[in-house]
Amino acid sequence: MFSFNHSHRRDGYSWHLYGFDDPLRLDLVQIAITMTIFVSTFFSALWIGTVTAAIFRTKLGKTARGRDIGRALALIIALPMIAVMYALVGGGLLQALANPRTSGMVRTILSLLPSSWGAEVFVGFASNPGNIGVTGFETLTRFSGLVAFFLAVLWLGAKAANRAYSLEPTTFVALRAKPDGVFYKTVKRLGGGGPFGTLLVSIFKDYGRRLENLSKVFYTLGLLTVLNMFLIQPDDPEGSLVMTLFLLPLLSASVLGEVTLRGKEYLFIYKKAPLGVGRLVKARLLKGWLIVVPISALVTAVTTVIRLQNTFMFLLINTGLVVITVAATVVFVLGLFLLNPAFSEKSGNLWVNIMITMQALPIGTFLIPLIVLQKVFDLGLYETLFYFTVPLNWLVGILLLYLGKRKLSRIE
Repeated sequence: MFSFNHSHRRDGYSWHLYGFDDPLRLDLVQIAITMTIFVSTFFSALWIGTVTAAIFRTKLGKTARGRDIGRALALIIALPMIAVMYALVGGGLLQALANPRTSGMVRTILSLLPSSWGAEVFVGFASNPGNIGVTGFETLTRFSGLVAFFLAVLWLGAKAANRAYSLEPTTFVALRAKPDGVFYKTVKRLGGGGPFGTLLVSIFKDYGRRLENLSKVFYTLGLLTVLNMFLIQPDDPEGSLVMTLFLLPLLSASVLGEVTLRGKEYLFIYKKAPLGVGRLVKARLLKGWLIVVPISALVTAVTTVIRLQNTFMFLLINTGLVVITVAATVVFVLGLFLLNPAFSEKSGNLWVNIMITMQALPIGTFLIPLIVLQKVFDLGLYETLFYFTVPLNWLVGILLLYLGKRKLSRIE
């Protein structure tokens, strides 16, 4: 148990914990208020996080659709934190905050948060140790507001938790299929119509109804945007192209990686159908091209124009190289996931395939050849892409797709 030691100072008497020095020389009232502010702020944040997580888990966990929304949100929520991290590392956020005008605006925004009220009280105590009367009104106002906020959080959280966990009558909703819109009709025409066009539309619908799949696409695009904004210089179009070529394989893996995740039973349906395996592989390949290639072309065109390289020929070369490279990457990824199938999201094969797609493919077919060819033959970025990376990606991709299709035909 702590005991208090009575010590004499030239300006009066103060109390401090025996064996511990108080560098700020706060009196007992200031120490009590400081501890109360710390406890109330900590438990307010803890209570808000606990109740929010419990409500989301309860509401979203009731149905398969809700669980799908939860998995999608878990991926999208990470983007703002990643943006802040890269803004601190290479985006000049710290320099911007050092600007008096910017820092004043940030301080004004942060002063609205309850945690800032307690911080202002701490600053006032540190500036006037042992004399609470100097900041008495400000201390009373902010401390009372923080305590009121804590009590309101407890009350509202309890009400929300009781409502979330109360028994509700169960209702059943009959689902009705809507007729295909313009998008799916266009997809069916691109598939040639007939049975194969219907198969292609069903694969698109199966992919699009899961928000987790769409969140992976948005996550990749968001990550590419953040890296181009904060890590690539505005006058460096080649750096932007390299970053795009390294991240777009992740997009291909997120679109095509679920080809075997439904399990062997899903694949057996196509295996038993006449020409089922070939049609499945063809439909998956066409789906990957229809999703990944237009997105890649749009991203490359936008980043190229933003980088002030707005001549039509440069835009055409950049976009064309990315399109044919990504088209080959789609073939590579589909073949890889068929050759080394992952039948569940917990399978180790899934992460092996993702690592091969994200690291081994761009490093082995692009980065290493770029370094070697630049030193030996003095070839630049675009020459390496055109003469080496694109042909090698297509060659390896077609080989993997052939082997993956054969393995799928023999799967038991």
